[in-house]
Amino acid sequence: MTNEVICTGNASAEKQALRAEIAARVKNLSPVYCREADEAICHLVVQSDVYQKAQIIFCYIGAQREIDTIRLVHILIRDGKTVAVPLCRGRGIMEARRIDGVGDLVSGDYGILAPKLTCALVDPADIDLALIPCCTGNQKGRRLGYGGGYYDRYLPQTRCPAMLLCRGQLVREDIPVEAHDVTVDYLVTEQGIVRCK
Repeated sequence: MTNEVICTGNASAEKQALRAEIAARVKNLSPVYCREADEAICHLVVQSDVYQKAQIIFCYIGAQREIDTIRLVHILIRDGKTVAVPLCRGRGIMEARRIDGVGDLVSGDYGILAPKLTCALVDPADIDLALIPCCTGNQKGRRLGYGGGYYDRYLPQTRCPAMLLCRGQLVREDIPVEAHDVTVDYLVTEQGIVRCK
């Protein structure tokens, strides 16, 4: 028997309640735990076969309280990967832009670092691996985002595997799901990588 919640008409309220619960939990996480978990997650990503085979990698830039992916971006560039970063272009609309370094990032929507408008557009069909943020996720590939729907709209345009980066203490089995919610291929926590599908 599963604890997974299949949302009915009250999906929005169920998701908002879980987002609030996770946000409260994030505030109580030890900075030492967050730093060590983030380092372990980044290490696991770059050691994975799917990373080794990928050339163009779509990687979000972690906002406050999210996994610090700036260190990961430095590794991607060092490894000769093409790095594509999300740029929000409107409500629920996102595209990927190529960056050559963190100097190509500026403060964007919601105070999140984003690529400059002069950075080259990357076709979603060309991406080999997508690294995705979340409030929480689970081993079934379910993801609870922040409510904007950006990744649920963008990921179906890609043909690549998606890795969800989530600190282990934030993993939840009881994630509300709706028909439009996109699942991911891998869950990466500091404990390891789980193939979800």
